[in-house]
Amino acid sequence: MKSDRIRSGLLTAFLILILAVPAGAKAVSGPQAPDLALETLSGDTVTLSQYRGKLVMVNFWAPWCPPCRQEMPDLQAFHQKYEDTVVLGLAVEYQSRENVANMVDMMNVTYPVALADQETARKFGRFRGLPTTFYITPDGTVFGQHPGLLPADLMETYRDKVLADSGS
Repeated sequence: MKSDRIRSGLLTAFLILILAVPAGAKAVSGPQAPDLALETLSGDTVTLSQYRGKLVMVNFWAPWCPPCRQEMPDLQAFHQKYEDTVVLGLAVEYQSRENVANMVDMMNVTYPVALADQETARKFGRFRGLPTTFYITPDGTVFGQHPGLLPADLMETYRDKVLADSGS
């Protein structure tokens, strides 16, 4: 328990150092997020532009990925906690639609989940490994990415930083 708190504190401190910008500077200088049109598991079409005005966490994951499954409950709780923030799960490297749907059902996920391919992932730029989460500002700018497991406390830290730096 104590080592988990220490690790979490160190990760938070590291994140704050990485995201620190000089006074008056804006951290939001990334490219516009690609406007995707993907079919969700429920059969709806989802686009990033439909979420303008909200912070969007685009989470690339796969059903076979243990860290992906580990962070899903935290992503779900985060999704339920904030009305101005959207979690969008993009499943990649999956065996079948049923495989993805079974994982979503088993994990009680209610945030939108769509099936994505490598071309969709490439539109976000280079990243290695799963899970990887991209933060999209309310104006549609890619703020940054978090490779690997994203603990709940860092979700909060990122959210606060993105919204403060984007003026939302």
